[in-house]
Amino acid sequence: MWDSETENMSAGDFETEMQEWLNAFKKCKPKFLYDRCNDFKYPISPDQQIWMAMLLNQAWIDLGLKKYAHMMPEELITELSVEQLFGEFFNLQLDNQFEIENFSDKDKALAWLYVEESALTSK
Repeated sequence: MWDSETENMSAGDFETEMQEWLNAFKKCKPKFLYDRCNDFKYPISPDQQIWMAMLLNQAWIDLGLKKYAHMMPEELITELSVEQLFGEFFNLQLDNQFEIENFSDKDKALAWLYVEESALTSK
């Protein structure tokens, strides 16, 4: 979960946060990721988009991520940088790429994230 203070982050702060996020992910190994970025205000530069895709995408695939529900930032510039970031994920053309969907509604995001899992466990 991000807050509006991200507007004041430096590039180094952002990269440190991404490294810490990856370390937490390695410990938890979730199959489903819900990322609330409504208040995220840090514009991810094109170089950081590529760096982040290289840092996270293969690691998340290797750790078993299946679905990533992403709540879009409200600011246009930040929203565009996040959309470009996810484009970089798919440009890597990795095997077993997890699904990524962007949402503006939390209930829809959670429903999408868990619909398949619920169907499998109810059988």
